[in-house]
Amino acid sequence: MTNTVVLLTSSLTMVMSVNALQRNQVGKSIGFLIGTFGLSCAFLVIKFFEWSAKHSHGLFPGNEHIHELPHGEGLFFNLYFMMTGLHGIHVVIGMIIMAVVLFKIRSGAVDATNFRMLEYTGLYWHLVDLIWIFLLPLFYLTN
Repeated sequence: MTNTVVLLTSSLTMVMSVNALQRNQVGKSIGFLIGTFGLSCAFLVIKFFEWSAKHSHGLFPGNEHIHELPHGEGLFFNLYFMMTGLHGIHVVIGMIIMAVVLFKIRSGAVDATNFRMLEYTGLYWHLVDLIWIFLLPLFYLTN
């Protein structure tokens, strides 16, 4: 649940970054964008510890232990790793895009009159968060 709060807060900081840039508050925009990036890192750290705990119990794709579980549980863990892993890849892609946009804001290529790149980055980030909202009940609230 913590990771959900982290991601939803990162959506808020992304919106605040776009809003600040539209108001020509470049410093605030950069600060909020760095905050979004930091929250993204926090999400991935939480996922790392979550996956590590499952790995230490022998629950990871390709392990014989997963094949010994009842059919539904083995399928659950395979889908869990596939879908949360794919989501994690999209988080990393979003972080790379944020870093590029951050440098463009600092260089002046993205500013109050030309903020579309940051806005599109925000839309991508909101999509990543929306996907998480679907994964949350699927894998975390069904137990």
